[in-house]
Amino acid sequence: MKKILFSPIGGTDPISNFRDGAMLHICRIYKPDIVYLYLSKEMCEFQEKDDRYRYCLEQLGKKLDKHFEIIEIQKNELEEVQVFDTFMKEYREILNDIRDKNPESEIILNVSSGTPAMKSALQILAAMGEIHMQAIQVSTPKKKINPHEEDRDDYDVEGYWELNEDNDEELFVNRCKESEHFYLLDEVRKETIIKHIKAYDYVAALQIAGEMTEPFDDETMALLKAANSRLQLNIGEIDNLLKPYNISIIPVRIEQQQKIFEYLLSLEIKIKKEQYGDFLRAITPAVVELFKIATKEYTGIDWKKYCWQNTKTKQWKWDHSKIESNKALKNALDQAYLDRGGFTGKDVYSDHLTAIIDELSKDAEIKRMTKQIRDIEITTRNISAHNLVSITASWVKKYSGYTPEEIYGFLKNYVKKLRWNIKKEDWNSYDAMNEIIIGKIGQ
Repeated sequence: MKKILFSPIGGTDPISNFRDGAMLHICRIYKPDIVYLYLSKEMCEFQEKDDRYRYCLEQLGKKLDKHFEIIEIQKNELEEVQVFDTFMKEYREILNDIRDKNPESEIILNVSSGTPAMKSALQILAAMGEIHMQAIQVSTPKKKINPHEEDRDDYDVEGYWELNEDNDEELFVNRCKESEHFYLLDEVRKETIIKHIKAYDYVAALQIAGEMTEPFDDETMALLKAANSRLQLNIGEIDNLLKPYNISIIPVRIEQQQKIFEYLLSLEIKIKKEQYGDFLRAITPAVVELFKIATKEYTGIDWKKYCWQNTKTKQWKWDHSKIESNKALKNALDQAYLDRGGFTGKDVYSDHLTAIIDELSKDAEIKRMTKQIRDIEITTRNISAHNLVSITASWVKKYSGYTPEEIYGFLKNYVKKLRWNIKKEDWNSYDAMNEIIIGKIGQ
């Protein structure tokens, strides 16, 4: 298989301190068939002055009985050699072109020559694995920063070649090391996982976490899985996952309140993800549950006493024979549906509960809040459910009169009106949970 070396050229190439520079040393060990030399403006000037890079490669080729095809990429205009983004883009294009021209070849990269920006760009491109490449690091002979003893401007290339101690088999030491870029790739993965966590995409975060070379510890994985279960409203699974670590991420512990509160938090995440259609469709179950509690709290009507529950669907349905036993309840419902000849509803809907609250509650504010939320629910739900439309934030504002954030705010205020013991910071508990997970990942 043909070997190809891509090498930026730096200040210690081709020979420094009477030893191979990184480019020459890699060629000595790996004997590539083609050598691409990437030359900045300064390196082009050195090459034009004395042909030092090509000369040393040709001398090495004679010594090894190996022909190196040398291709110079001269960047005479390149003076800003510390700009990382520039090299990421250009090197990707160059390396893709090399791969296209040599599809069956092995590409090796010199990540020890050039500026830090050049080296980092090549390390990351190798780690990303868009095309298979092997990054090679070359240590200095003294295992520390090279002092430059040569005069780079008045460089005696022939003399330095003759005095190069790496040409002496007794003095030669292989200083090449194949870069294990897996851990660099893990750092890239970590940053990607953190971005997914901040975007509440725990499925994607878990998928990438499963690809880590050095896996996260059990506690971190349990937290990630718990976050995913939380967004799926699988509260029981959260407790199972986090109990061994004595971690709690659910702020509301009263079961009935917890169920509704967690559902409401999931609605806010739909807004943050700009899933406005899903947000509108998901409002109704929350509204029904909130109105049920408000009905009992502000009218004294225990709605369950006038219903029965389908054991299969768990849907609550009105029991009209029981409604008949409460004159005030019957009158309230019949009054709301006079145009239909009285109340004949079966499943318990928010519209029915709105009628009960409006007729029997003495609290003007709960009446107003209930009607406002109900009007928004029915307007937006009916239009979004029966039309193939793109639902944007402006669409919601147009048809409801309110932004998605304002609608969510109405639901939060409704919870406050129900006098639940919920702290302000509890509404931000997803972000608090995310910070815990991110903190664990960053350790």
